[in-house]
Amino acid sequence: MIVTFKSKASGDLIYFKDVALKLLQLMGRDDKVPSALYADDVATALTQLQQGLAAIADSEREKAEQAEAALANQPAGGKVHVSLTVRAVPLLEMLQKAQKKHCPVLWE
Repeated sequence: MIVTFKSKASGDLIYFKDVALKLLQLMGRDDKVPSALYADDVATALTQLQQGLAAIADSEREKAEQAEAALANQPAGGKVHVSLTVRAVPLLEMLQKAQKKHCPVLWE
């Protein structure tokens, strides 16, 4: 399933449901789809998401270092892991723009 984030402050964002639900959880939201953030709640959600991603980034850094060591002994062509912090960048930008323009953000 796909979850689409929308705001008048920026273009639509599309995430797979599992990634979207993780990001919503980090924002302090439940897993209801569809739902929305009022414009007044965007700043709080942005702060919570940034803090949650910072905590995850520390643990992912350790895992990435271990994975790099393991991959050094294997041939090229394996799967590349894209971290949640990288996947969250477009949503962070959307929330920042929505905060500046005082716009709500919704997802469906």
